[in-house]
Amino acid sequence: MTAHTATPRSEQHAVDPDSVATEFTVRASQKVHGALALGAGLVALGFATSASSSPTGVLRWIAAAAFGVLPVICVRAMTVGALLVADEVGIRLRIRNEWIGTRWEEIEEVTVLPRRHLLDDGRIAVHLLDPGPVLGAMSQASRRVTDANRRLTGTSLAVPFGLTARPSNGEVVQALHLLADTRCPVREQL
Repeated sequence: MTAHTATPRSEQHAVDPDSVATEFTVRASQKVHGALALGAGLVALGFATSASSSPTGVLRWIAAAAFGVLPVICVRAMTVGALLVADEVGIRLRIRNEWIGTRWEEIEEVTVLPRRHLLDDGRIAVHLLDPGPVLGAMSQASRRVTDANRRLTGTSLAVPFGLTARPSNGEVVQALHLLADTRCPVREQL
């Protein structure tokens, strides 16, 4: 059995608050998801109130149920929290209900695809030196999401930002570059 001794407070290193970069996050857009939830809820209510006992009434109930699912999805997106968190230690991404995290030293590079126009989302992609252990530790459902992500974006770990998700700092490349320091490159993809 090993003994653990505490370091006296006077010998601990003090952290200068000006030298520490702030945390960077990407969160679901409350305005967009809230508007979608409200609109879909109103459409579902309209279909439900117009349904009757006629044969088309059944179709209206089915449409109402389909539109009723959309507000639930939007409200869940608004309440689950951040999609990405970057700090001085590394980057954590939420994939489904799992957090996948890695240290800056284990990242080959981070690429940022900026928004090109109003209806286009940008993307933050994390390219790992060795993705095997990180991806292997995920659940089967999360692996399906990362496989689809790899087919769409070229990397397993990517998060959109723009219309549907908002970064905490508008200068995404600069914020991530400050956090990564010299441990991994952060590049803007053109």
